[in-house]
Amino acid sequence: MYDFLYQVHVGTWVILLVFVVLNMFYRSFILKLLFRLCSVFMLGSGVGLAFYLSFPIIFIVKLVLALLLIGLTEIILKKDNPREESYLLLLISGLFLLLILIGFGIIRF
Repeated sequence: MYDFLYQVHVGTWVILLVFVVLNMFYRSFILKLLFRLCSVFMLGSGVGLAFYLSFPIIFIVKLVLALLLIGLTEIILKKDNPREESYLLLLISGLFLLLILIGFGIIRF
């Protein structure tokens, strides 16, 4: 079960990244809908992994950061020209990098 949840979680993170990049250049309702659907799968598989591992504190931190990242991404996708919001793009990129480092166990506490 752990391997399945892990693969779904990692796969949806990659798909989410692709949808965000596509949304930056091609504004489409379908892409936004797919982004939201993948966000639900990503959050669900992350919570499943946390249940499986008995909720370590790092997973709770990662969950809060992931929710912040999804919220900021939603904000930037609502803008008419999201590429103009450079400070939000930098914040989103930094959060994404931080989440990847936590997810692969490079950052631990």
